[in-house]
Amino acid sequence: MKQTTIIIAMFLLSITNSVLGQENQNVILKNFESGKYTVYKLNAKKKFEKVKKMWPVEITKQGTNVSKVLVKRAGILDELFEADIPGYPAYFGFNNYRLSFIKNYAVYYEWNGKQQAKTKYILVKSGGSFSGNLEAVNKSIASYAIATFKNQTGARANVKEAKAELAETERKINSLEGKLVKKIEIQLLSNPSKVAHFSEAIKYGVIATLKDGSILKTSNLGGKIPWDDFVLTHEGASNTVDEVRVDENAANIPNDLIKLKITSKYHSSLKASKSINTTNDLSIQVNQNGFWGWERHKYMTVFQGVDGQHAGRADNLVVKVKTVSHKQTGVKINKIEIYNTTDEKLVAQYKLSPSTELIINAKGGQGAKGSKGRKSDNKGGNGGNGGAGGNVTIIKAPSVLKCNITINNHGGKGGNGGAPYYSSGIKGDRGVSGDNGKIINQVKKVVLKF
Repeated sequence: MKQTTIIIAMFLLSITNSVLGQENQNVILKNFESGKYTVYKLNAKKKFEKVKKMWPVEITKQGTNVSKVLVKRAGILDELFEADIPGYPAYFGFNNYRLSFIKNYAVYYEWNGKQQAKTKYILVKSGGSFSGNLEAVNKSIASYAIATFKNQTGARANVKEAKAELAETERKINSLEGKLVKKIEIQLLSNPSKVAHFSEAIKYGVIATLKDGSILKTSNLGGKIPWDDFVLTHEGASNTVDEVRVDENAANIPNDLIKLKITSKYHSSLKASKSINTTNDLSIQVNQNGFWGWERHKYMTVFQGVDGQHAGRADNLVVKVKTVSHKQTGVKINKIEIYNTTDEKLVAQYKLSPSTELIINAKGGQGAKGSKGRKSDNKGGNGGNGGAGGNVTIIKAPSVLKCNITINNHGGKGGNGGAPYYSSGIKGDRGVSGDNGKIINQVKKVVLKF
């Protein structure tokens, strides 16, 4: 946009050389011009030797400030060096290299974490020459850079303030604030085939049509409308910009659809919405397993010897299933509620199609391996016992004709025995595997909490 270009130019011009003391690159470069420069390269003997071919150098200014320096290294490779601080530069940077002009030449160098310079090339104005040594040049450029850095505080503050003003101006140019807007619309960038708990994100953007016919869009649609222009009140999905995900709790999707809803912050009467029916057909896995032996210290005080720690048993669960009709399509879906009776807490509430698999893991943890035996023992440490699987009760309402639930509630394996201290000893005993949990099926009236 032309207006944006003008603003950026004004921004660069607004940062002046107000800091006194050490000369910065803008001041020094008054004595330099674009053209071909004689180059001295550091050779293997740490001496500077003249390069046969001159390098073109282009110095670009915004007002009195030098914004960038283009060096055609070896005469053919373009390297664009940009000012570190536009109003008070100490150097111009390109990748890991820096370029600073001092005296009557430019130094092309690397800068390390110890505030030391490592010079690679010297660039001298046409007609000039160079006879300095490496140590002197490195010290000279380091002293210059450090002194200039100290004087950049005010310039950095000016840059920060100017950038903030530029950002606000840019925002207002692209915002709907103060504009006559005819309508706003939601446009989907993606519409996944599966719209269900844990399905992939649904990407969307916003299009605004002004009364003069102009079209403005959010950045993901190629425009620049700030997302802060809108108030989001999505239903059944995350309340986020750019993309949303279906809520993991079916209680928050009572109408079996997700609804994207936005309102213009500056035009409260302008609203837009987009509804997408849920498909409820993505397989889900729920884990309520017992802890492994090596995790035991996280749950209780452990007195560790050479024997491996015993694992934890899985929690007991009650799974309730009831078949209902999808509020939008009328197809049959199952409402499923999982309750942990061990911890007395609700684990999950889902809506799934009858053929979609729900995997419930209530497996006992695996016992820890025994440690190496002590010198005083003839045997290694015994492995820890595995935990028991959880008991899972599945209660289906009479209305349920089909559901696809897989229960994994076997006991955990015992840990391996540890090696003896001496090779003549015996290995520790393997821990005992935990008992498998029970699966109990019931058919009776089901009352759900959603």
